[in-house]
Amino acid sequence: MGLPLALAIGSTAISFLGSMSAAKAAKREAALRARQIETQKKQARLQALQEHNTRLENLNAFLGINKAFAGTMGRDLGTDRSLKRLMEKAKENTAVDVNRARVQLSMEQAQRSFQQNMALEKGRNVARGYRYQALGSLVSAGFKAKSLMPPSSSTDMGNIT
Repeated sequence: MGLPLALAIGSTAISFLGSMSAAKAAKREAALRARQIETQKKQARLQALQEHNTRLENLNAFLGINKAFAGTMGRDLGTDRSLKRLMEKAKENTAVDVNRARVQLSMEQAQRSFQQNMALEKGRNVARGYRYQALGSLVSAGFKAKSLMPPSSSTDMGNIT
């Protein structure tokens, strides 16, 4: 085996190993990105829960203040329609706000899930591309090796004289 052939084989091996290593790295990178997005989804759920609790605390504080206000003014909450309507309106507004926040969180979570799936798919596609590149290196090396091989001496067994 001559030096050019040995160099061609070495070059092919390095190219093949490099492509396979890049394929593995692409999949690892995609998995890390997907985990990062999963963490963002968990953080968003936690934040939404905290905001929900704050809304309910604010509503309860508002209702408590109105009850205290009604008591100090000598107004009966059961018969005072204006205070009753004010408290009902606060409950309605809070319910609408909670529902809007829930829908918004659902939409954001769907977007994050899409990003997560796209990151994984992109990683698979890049890895596949590197594997094809590695395969191409092997095939190319086969053709190069043929031209670098010394001509074989063929023995002609057909002519016996």
